[in-house]
Order: sequence, then C-alpha cells, then structure tokens
Amino acid sequence: MNFVSDVSGTPLARTHHAFTSIVKRNFELQHEDSGRSTRHIELTLPEGIHYQEGDHLGVLPQNPSELTERVLSRFNLNGQDYVNLTGDSGSAAHLPTGKPVKLEELLSNHVEFQEPATRSQIRALVTHTVCPPHVKELEDLLLDNTYKQEILNKRITILDLLEKYLACEIPFERFLALLPPLKARYYSISSSPLHNEGEASITVSVVRGEALSGNGEYKGIASNYLAERSQGDKIACFINTPQSNFQLPKQTGKPIIMIGPGTGIAPFRGFIQSRRALKEKGETLGTAHLYFGCRNPEHDFLYQEELVQAEQEGLVTLHTAYSRCPGQEKHMSRTD
Repeated sequence: MNFVSDVSGTPLARTHHAFTSIVKRNFELQHEDSGRSTRHIELTLPEGIHYQEGDHLGVLPQNPSELTERVLSRFNLNGQDYVNLTGDSGSAAHLPTGKPVKLEELLSNHVEFQEPATRSQIRALVTHTVCPPHVKELEDLLLDNTYKQEILNKRITILDLLEKYLACEIPFERFLALLPPLKARYYSISSSPLHNEGEASITVSVVRGEALSGNGEYKGIASNYLAERSQGDKIACFINTPQSNFQLPKQTGKPIIMIGPGTGIAPFRGFIQSRRALKEKGETLGTAHLYFGCRNPEHDFLYQEELVQAEQEGLVTLHTAYSRCPGQEKHMSRTD
C-alpha cells in the first residue's frame, strides 16, 4: 500500500451504470409527535433517463463521516492521505486496486461497515491478536450459540470487535479485504413519469434507533444518507425494473387492488398519478381500491391530502387501518 496523490472512481457506480440525479426537494412526511422520520425526496433526472410506474430507484449511498472516522482512528490514519492498493495486498475485486484513491473516499464509497462480523472475519482477527486472553475471547465467539447470541443478535461488527480488542494488530489492507462491498439500496419510485417528466420521487423510512449491542444509536446507512441530502445535492443512482411485472395493467379499464401500509404506499402514489394523467387524456379507468395502514392518522398518514384528493376525483377508493390510536382498538375503515 503506497500513499499517492490522485483519486479514482467507484466500481459500484460502473457496475450499475449509475447516473447523477439532483435533489429538487427533500421534506418530512411524519408529524413531529410520531417520533419517527419518513422523507419525501424529489429528484431531477438527467436527460435521456426514463422509468415507469412500479420501477425501483437504486441508490449508491455513502458511509457517514462518524463511521469512517472510527476506522481512521483505530488504524491511526489520515483520511486526507491517498493510497494505492495493489493486487498483492489481498484486496477484493470491489476495491480500486492499482489506482490512487483518497482514504476518506475509499472508506466512504467502497465498503460496508455495519454488517455483523462473519466467522471468517473473526478468525482473521484471532490470527493477528497478540494477547492470549483476547485470543481466547475471540475464539469463543466462533461457537455456534455464542456467535448467534453475541454477534448476530446484537449485530456486532468487525469494527466493533477491533475497537474492543486493541491487541489485534491486523494490517489495514487486510481489514479492507475482509469487508464486503458497499451495496446499492433499492427504493420504490413514488411518482409517475406522466406527472412530471424528467423527475422521480422516493419515499424513505429513516432507520434510527438504539443499537442492539446497547452501545449508542444505530443509523441505517442509505436512509440517513438520503435524509441528509439538501436541494441541489447530487445522488448517484440507477433505474431498476423488477422482474415481478409490478406495473399498472396495460388495459386501463381493468380493476386494481393496491395494498400498501406505511412506505408501502410509494409505488401506488405513482399509480394514482398515472391514473390521473390517463383520465385527463380521456382514457376509461377501471375501479381502484387502495388499502393503507399506519399507526395514527394524526402522525403518519403519508400523503393524506393527496390520497383524499384522489378519492374525491374518483381515481381510487381509499380504505384505511390504524393500529395505535389512543383509546381506540385497531380498526379498518373506508373514507367517505
């Protein structure tokens, strides 16, 4: 591994033929009293990029700075330095070997840090640990029940273990090679190209909560990355069409039933936008029923005004179910 002075691109973006979209709007859908966060994010797509209702937007996220700083601190590295990973360093195919890359960019865009440690990762830590008691503790984690209870159930990562066992002297490049590649995350597109051509929206449930390990807060990589994007920010992404043929019927007169609790409403928002555009063109629409569930309509009825308006326009019949209304049993109703 050599420190150099240039930067390279990400193989993940090339693999997915990713393009750059621009954030147009990003706002909260949940009421502040819900204690949760769901973001509506509208993106401007590059010219020539097309999608259809029911498609997914694949997002290439970045690891947050607080996570990459933990790695840099553990290995006593400077994120502004450049490295050139060579093929003989044991680097995996998803790493930019033979090309200069800034450490900060390498850790942000190429590897996953929050997956539970694998047995092979733990064995590698054992090999490079010089303290016998710590070797014994790490070896004990490989036992079936212990591994399940202490690693999988608590989602303990290889980084967590490295921070706990300072006697482990694993080289940085070996640590990198043990990490899985940073994966794309998929979100149902919550808009129709017939509504705003050249734009797409996604509905993102932001994952945050107490870490299962009991140590601090767990934050989902992609959802928090997206939640923090502002107007004008760039996001690397791509269009993915599911093989399940999850689309509106080509015969517009066919009746449809849509079931989408929570953020499951996302693709059906696009379906309804499409139905509105088709109706305006004079197409005959079949009946459509939408079943939507949430905890409390005062807190997390996503797109409530839009859906009620769509029902008033005759685009859909709305059925709702609420699970946590104070003083009320779980129930389902039809709006009139």
